[in-house]
Amino acid sequence: MKVKDIESLVERKPFRPFGVRLNNGEQYLFMEPRDVGAPKDYHIIVHFGEDEVTTMDTDSIVGIIEP
Repeated sequence: MKVKDIESLVERKPFRPFGVRLNNGEQYLFMEPRDVGAPKDYHIIVHFGEDEVTTMDTDSIVGIIEP
């Protein structure tokens, strides 16, 4: 997945929910802006879940989910 693709999903205004599918089969949904974090270069993104925080490298993202 290209870093620019992830950046555009995170930064779009107004925010629209999206999800990512990783190369290991895991999926994460970002339903609100506070669910996602990223450094300035977007080479990693962070999913802030209810019970856990997951950091993922954008190279491991193989698909986008738009609910």
